[in-house]
Amino acid sequence: MTKSDTATKMPLGGHLDELRKRLGYSLLAIGALFFTGWMGFGDALKELFMMPHLNAVEALASYDPPVIFDKRLALHSPLEDVFYTLKVSLLAAILAAFPFLMYQVWAFISSGLYRNEKMVVLKYIPFSLCFAVAGIAFGYLFMIPTILEFLYAMPNPELVIQSYRLEYYFSLFMLFTIALSLIFQLPILMLGLGAAGLVSHEFFSKYRRHFILVAFVVGAMLTPPEPVSQLLMAMPTIILFELGIFLMRFQKKKKS
Repeated sequence: MTKSDTATKMPLGGHLDELRKRLGYSLLAIGALFFTGWMGFGDALKELFMMPHLNAVEALASYDPPVIFDKRLALHSPLEDVFYTLKVSLLAAILAAFPFLMYQVWAFISSGLYRNEKMVVLKYIPFSLCFAVAGIAFGYLFMIPTILEFLYAMPNPELVIQSYRLEYYFSLFMLFTIALSLIFQLPILMLGLGAAGLVSHEFFSKYRRHFILVAFVVGAMLTPPEPVSQLLMAMPTIILFELGIFLMRFQKKKKS
């Protein structure tokens, strides 16, 4: 351990002061963006987050015969639209401030790390952010509209009236957004485990079949009880697993 390494350490009181400072900066950034979005762009944000639903309804209208129903989502409370506006404004603020928030997290964590540990973490953070954004984009542009299209096409219009609630739609939207942003971290997790020497790509290759089974089980747990959404959740997970194995092999060849 070098002298420069020990200088990076600070006492507990210093860590608490640093935590308060980073939390304060983060809350100020989120608060400013939240009020800006809520007061100035509320309607635009509501339509933006409702776009997967609108795309699914539009796709159903092109069926032969077309599946047509009111694209407007139902409100069961006078406050439901108000809370939806607050939720989408807060979510948009967090997404917009995400790079700044990650910097604040890093500034707090790095104060307790040695120089070599900082270099290891910095090596993976950009890729982790890129994979998280890719997961969110995949869900927003493809997975959520596809699942909704399938679910909306299932009911028989001669027996039921299709009227879907705004609160339930946003809950489903958040479920898939959070799940996919986490699932897309899988290759980074595998690379980190490989770099730490805990596992090798041969280990993951050996238990590939077990992982595929787990992927379908997790997909069933995180999605509605129907096969299309379960398949759409499991398949990207399996592809990311294979990508992780490929990157681990490349990492090993690069070191050797």
